[in-house]
Formats: sequence, structure tokens, C-alpha cells
Amino acid sequence: MKLTWVRFAHLGIIASLFVTVATGCASRRVIALENELLKERIIRLEAEKERILEASPDAEGFVKEPTLTDIAGWLDEAGFIYSKSDAEGADGLIEIGFDGEHTDFTITVQHFPKSAVLFLATHDYLKVNDAPDNRGVILLLVKLAALNYDLLIGKFQMDPESGDILLSAELHLGDGLGYRTFIQLLEHLMSTADTQWPELNRAAKGLGI
Repeated sequence: MKLTWVRFAHLGIIASLFVTVATGCASRRVIALENELLKERIIRLEAEKERILEASPDAEGFVKEPTLTDIAGWLDEAGFIYSKSDAEGADGLIEIGFDGEHTDFTITVQHFPKSAVLFLATHDYLKVNDAPDNRGVILLLVKLAALNYDLLIGKFQMDPESGDILLSAELHLGDGLGYRTFIQLLEHLMSTADTQWPELNRAAKGLGI
């Protein structure tokens, strides 16, 4: 009986080792299968992404790594008149003149490749110095803060050195940029700056907000 027990004990150990090895092999097969499925899923997702980009209305004007040359081409296509020059730390500078219903100003466009940012801002728009006294300055700053609270796109700010008031917006280009998105943002900034100028000018003159 003792020998029989030992024999069965050895058989139990062997069976246990067989199950462990078999389980290990099965686990590796499952992991390998899961990896293959994940690879296939990634390939399908990449293909779907490309299909969506190609099918979107903005596909023809979409650029994954836009430059200021691309921006200039979009401005030409949209019929804007502009000038292009060099700018320190940026991929050049584009200036676009705007004659609005209430005021005239310039929109500048700068591309910073290292930060992958496109920066748009108004210039020659309004100055803190336009306020005749402290009351006008305070009312102007209060009005700017109130507008920034309501604006979803673009923010008003003041250049502490020059006293210039400008409306600006940043586009982060990590995922690329499309023609339609850029033109809509540009037109939105122009329209917002022109529409809000009368109230800002009134505040600067101390006439209330």
C-alpha cells in the first residue's frame, strides 16, 4: 500500500507539472492571439482615420504640419490682401489689413514651429493711453474682463509695455490644421474686434460700460 501511494503521489506530481506547462503554453497562446487582435484593430483604426480625413469637407485643405507658406496660400484662396515678412523666433509674420464698420486695424499671424502654435492678434486697435483719465482706464479694464468672461474664442489683453489692447487667439497645431478652420477663426477675430470696439472705446472715454 505504501508503494502504491508513492506511485500515485509521483503520478500526481507529474500530472500537476503537465497542467502547469500546458497552462503556461495556453497563456502564451492567448497573449499572442490578443496581440495579433490588437495589431489588427490598430490597423483598422488607422485606416478609418484616413478614410474620415479623406471624406471630410476640409480634407483638401488639411495640412498635418502647416507652415506660414500654407497660411499664405489659404489667404490667397480666400481673397485676403496681406504682406509677409520675417519675425524673430517665428516662421515669419503675416499682416492683414481690415477695414471694419466701426474701426480699422491689422491682424498679424505668426507661426512658432518649436511650440507648434499659430498666433493671431489685432494691432493698431486701441490703446490704454486713449483713456483721458484713471476712470477711463478702470472702466476699460473692467469691460475687457467682462468680455473675456463671455468670449469662447479669442481673448482681449493689454500689452504692459506699449499699452496696446489686442484681441488674440492661439491655435495648437499638434494634430494639423485645415483651411476652413483657419479662415473661420480669422474672420471671427476680425468680426469680434470690430463689433466690440464701440463699447471698448466708450469705456476708455469714461462714458460707462
